[in-house]
Amino acid sequence: MKLKVGEIVTLKHYSGKKINKGLISEVQSNNIIVRPEKDFLIYSYFVDDPLVLGYENENIVNICEAVVTDINYNKNTISVNIKNIQSLTNKRITQRFPVSLSAYITNDREKSFAYIRNISLDGLSICTKQEKNKGDVINIQTIIENKELVFDAKIMWKKPGKLGFEYGLVFDSVEEEFIENVENCLQYLKMDQENAMDRLKYDFYIHNKKMMTKSIMN
Repeated sequence: MKLKVGEIVTLKHYSGKKINKGLISEVQSNNIIVRPEKDFLIYSYFVDDPLVLGYENENIVNICEAVVTDINYNKNTISVNIKNIQSLTNKRITQRFPVSLSAYITNDREKSFAYIRNISLDGLSICTKQEKNKGDVINIQTIIENKELVFDAKIMWKKPGKLGFEYGLVFDSVEEEFIENVENCLQYLKMDQENAMDRLKYDFYIHNKKMMTKSIMN
């Protein structure tokens, strides 16, 4: 991981559609501290939330599957653990894609909140306080960029988390049209991350240009 202090990164969280920016203030191995660009954003995050963090290294756009481990409201920073880093360059859309999506697990009697950490054309990783068993088939509802996805998925593995459980699932008895919808959603998310990084580079260029102009005038 080549993240460094002072680097500007993109932040994607399930609480909003917009990809925001943050500034890295500390790096320790796979753990970093980030200050979001706007103070109010800190109140949207909770411990154990999934977060997609994007950065560029040698003209290659990378995205990180990350988890919020701590929140410092006084300093307006979040501590983040990087679980996985993937390059968007030449990335096959069939591979696991880091996301931060809200979702619901439903049955006849109740609807439980959950969030999705990654998704592929085969399945997904989901976290919830609701305990299920390996082999259970559950119904999941989520929305990716205004497209509602409702599907069944079978639990292949489970492990305890800080505030609940994480499950690895495979799609169960879904039609080809559903897989095509998932692929289209993943293509959109990939493009959204790339566009966000382009905007970040442009903002950084404008900032440097203003600083150079100010320095010359002084």
